[in-house]
Amino acid sequence: MRVLFVVNTFPPAYTGGAEVANYHTCRGLMRRGVDCSILVLNNRVSDWPDEWYEVDGIPVHRAGHMVPRSAVTDVFDPWIYRLTKAELLRLRPDLVHIHSVSGTTLAPYLACRAVGIPVVNTLHDLWLLCPNNMLYRNDGTYCDPGVSPRGCSDCFRRYDFWGNIPNRRSVFAALTSNVKAFVSPSQALVQQHVQAGYQAERFRVVRHGLICDVQDQITHPELKEVVATRAAYRTVAYAGGGVEIKGAAVLLDAIPSVLSRMDHVRLIVAGGGEERFLTEFRKYTPRIQVLGQLPFRETRFLFAASDLVVVPSTCYESFSLVTLESLQAGTPVVGSNLGGIPELIQDGYTGYLVPAGDANALTDCIVTHLERPALERRRMRRHCVEDVRSRLKPEEHVEGILQVYREVLGC
Repeated sequence: MRVLFVVNTFPPAYTGGAEVANYHTCRGLMRRGVDCSILVLNNRVSDWPDEWYEVDGIPVHRAGHMVPRSAVTDVFDPWIYRLTKAELLRLRPDLVHIHSVSGTTLAPYLACRAVGIPVVNTLHDLWLLCPNNMLYRNDGTYCDPGVSPRGCSDCFRRYDFWGNIPNRRSVFAALTSNVKAFVSPSQALVQQHVQAGYQAERFRVVRHGLICDVQDQITHPELKEVVATRAAYRTVAYAGGGVEIKGAAVLLDAIPSVLSRMDHVRLIVAGGGEERFLTEFRKYTPRIQVLGQLPFRETRFLFAASDLVVVPSTCYESFSLVTLESLQAGTPVVGSNLGGIPELIQDGYTGYLVPAGDANALTDCIVTHLERPALERRRMRRHCVEDVRSRLKPEEHVEGILQVYREVLGC
């Protein structure tokens, strides 16, 4: 079986949850004998040459160009259509598996339709329903997925905001009508699309899985120091950097109380984002260390060296790969009771669930967990590993994806 993945970024470029999930999916499928290739297309970059390279044996073809941004060019780019069609005719894949398309536009769907190749689509957020992919407003409230807005004047726009055309939902539904199956990492994400009018029968829930057999070495110097000194501190890790929707402001509100109530606790902040948030974190140096962006294969070392990981997201998380990676490393997670996060955390057993945006609840969970006897904390770490091994095995993820492919191809 030959599968072409179409994405908007891939390592070594930006590596968020969607890119990391795609990377692990490809590696798992290739072990099962699937011929996988990655086509990376983006019309918002100016420094990507048309190039071929490999990432851990995964063949990647990447090309990008810059076009003047508009609602129309966000939705369809003739250059991307032509390049996708040429790649389809060159590779002749059995199917195309599309992931994130912000910056790639919907041109690949039309190219697949023209060539007659079936499409599977993994959803990582709510881009079919909302220009900012999250149904998230400026004031921190959420749009009702069952209501199609006439305009987006209150929409959160500081990060990705694209394709804000009239009748957006109807147009996007029509342009993606050739998708044979939508793959969702959580039931919560499916439910939001069903509330918006999509048929539940078009979705397949396949939770992500992470393959951790690559024997990486830590290259980030500050991360090396964190790992080397883990015994001297109670360490709390946060991988949301300075990103508001990942809960940066909520965590900043919680920090003074956490630090005043506990000695020998440190917070490690990883990731990029808005400098205004990162500057606030740095004010608490040395009890808070801001590491910046970590190589995506090294974040697991941070989580393994931590006593607790916090995921205080204020937007709908379709899954939260950080939560999965933390649990896999044996580290409990405090996460927002929102989106797909509650499907990963067993409250009180592998972590804790708190109301989104509630800094006081986040503080109490952090302090309560770190004050628990060492035996209880070690027991919870074992629960995390056992839970991942029983419910979130990478082999089950790969088999789930293969089952979708067989269904689509009728084999």
